[in-house]
Amino acid sequence: MGSSRERPLLALALALALALVAGCGGVKGVTYATTSTPPTTVLPLVTAKPAAGEGSGRPECDPPTRFDARRRELRGTTQQGDVWGLVLGAIPAHAGERVKIVWRVTGAGPLRVTLIGPRGRPVPLESGPTPHGASTFNRPGDEWGTIFRVDRAGCWQIHLARRGTTGDVFLRVLA
Repeated sequence: MGSSRERPLLALALALALALVAGCGGVKGVTYATTSTPPTTVLPLVTAKPAAGEGSGRPECDPPTRFDARRRELRGTTQQGDVWGLVLGAIPAHAGERVKIVWRVTGAGPLRVTLIGPRGRPVPLESGPTPHGASTFNRPGDEWGTIFRVDRAGCWQIHLARRGTTGDVFLRVLA
């Protein structure tokens, strides 16, 4: 395995080799998109398949993502990794309200959050995602805060993505 002085060099060489291999080509059948966050990061665009059990929500909001009112938590639907939301406000929200959610998302790199309204179009966030330091929200991953306004009733999708994790939360907003 080598001496203890050689191990860090071996780990660095392995990490560089993996980065080089990852940058040389894509995965067949996967569509890639870039983000404007410097440096440019390439992330696969994947719509999470709803899974049975906690966290599963469907795009039609039938059902919406499960909300644990006691803990004030949402668990996003993911294919891999974890997406958790701590809701600071009322769920279900009503049209015209601001919704603040603290997210814990596994993976690496910056968090991208896309809010999609009931008409299927992206809606800008009022704030965030803003990285947070230490907190009492004890779930896996790094923490960010977001604030958005839901201006109409219907099903709202929140898509979250980092390298290694993509997830979706579906919120039903009342009139």
